[in-house]
Amino acid sequence: MDSGNLDRRTFLTGGMLLAVGAAVTACAPSDPLVVVTPTPLPPSPTPTGSSRPGTSATFGPNGTHYPDELPWLGDTAMHELEAECDWVDIGRQLQRLTPQQVAEGAVIRVAPGSLPGDGATSSARPALGGYGDPEWTRNVLICPRDGFGSITIADVGIRFDQCSRLSLFGFVSAGSFALTQCTNMQLGWSRFASANITRGGDALAFYELVLGFRQNPEDTVGIRPTESYPMTNISRYGCVFGPSVKPADSDAHCDTVQLEGTGDGEFGPFLSVDCVDYGSSNAAMLLHDRLVSAEYQHCMILGEELPWRIYPLQPGDYEGTPNAFSGGCRDVRLTDSVVAGAVGRMGFTVVENSTLSYEPVDSQQPSQSGAWHVDTGVSAWSADDIMSRQGIPDYDDATLAGIWTW
Repeated sequence: MDSGNLDRRTFLTGGMLLAVGAAVTACAPSDPLVVVTPTPLPPSPTPTGSSRPGTSATFGPNGTHYPDELPWLGDTAMHELEAECDWVDIGRQLQRLTPQQVAEGAVIRVAPGSLPGDGATSSARPALGGYGDPEWTRNVLICPRDGFGSITIADVGIRFDQCSRLSLFGFVSAGSFALTQCTNMQLGWSRFASANITRGGDALAFYELVLGFRQNPEDTVGIRPTESYPMTNISRYGCVFGPSVKPADSDAHCDTVQLEGTGDGEFGPFLSVDCVDYGSSNAAMLLHDRLVSAEYQHCMILGEELPWRIYPLQPGDYEGTPNAFSGGCRDVRLTDSVVAGAVGRMGFTVVENSTLSYEPVDSQQPSQSGAWHVDTGVSAWSADDIMSRQGIPDYDDATLAGIWTW
């Protein structure tokens, strides 16, 4: 597909170059040069009384984990815009917004269709590059106009580069997404194969994101800062990250979430709330020594044989018994959580009201406060045991569409 080129108004913040208009991947061929002149917005609708539910603390998705400050998908925002199913037109709508309008609440609702992509590597041509403004005080919501499932994103995947203050909710793709040097970005109520979060970033948050459950030797999620870029303030709420399963003859180290400090910039903290992580062929969580801290509040990290109760292995798959944790982060905290599988040399500092599936050695007990509750019966949980503790019976698209409604 051809790309449309929009005017670039650049600025420098925190050493990161961000552009309000950048080349984006288009849904259909466009002119070689598209010059966008901001036009007045149509009269704003009268905001409605909110239908936003309160957050319910279940393991995994339930349709209530959502950013407090973001306009609710089911409400009429102060500033409502519509876009064609086209990254260029989405970019045009973003350029129309003023900082005041964003602060008052802005939503871009996208017409049904298929959005293209050019891959989810760190060098792929971005679907959106340089959009948003780190000086905005609020995020702009971008969502399907006609609900979850009405827009699919190309299987090849997409990349968002140097974007800020954007929130994408309600999309589905058999491909992956990449974030490079983004700040104050939110993705939620969506399903992708995997995520590649690299170079750098700050204030990256994920809400009820479902990833993984695939035959693939790559990690389900890689969070890898490079060079001297900081990668800070990463959080998840009500997410489910499933296994990536490598072939039996693969020597790849395949984890569900790999936080790997490949650069020398600031790395962390990492926060998970109400999340469920299933181990991949090697581990559920790899937390590198350079990660400053990781905290799990009301989460399940399920290794051993439990992932295969939900996602059965197929002939030719590597028959692993994944660790719950690997790596050597020196400040890991858990409250109200369940952990099944080996925890290795992880540096637990606080463990409160949390269960481990085996008797740990002394070095695996927390160094500051609390202690593990041991329940070896967790290792024998069935699929029904696992899912009955969650807010939904499965992760099928039809089930997700039933809770992600607006």
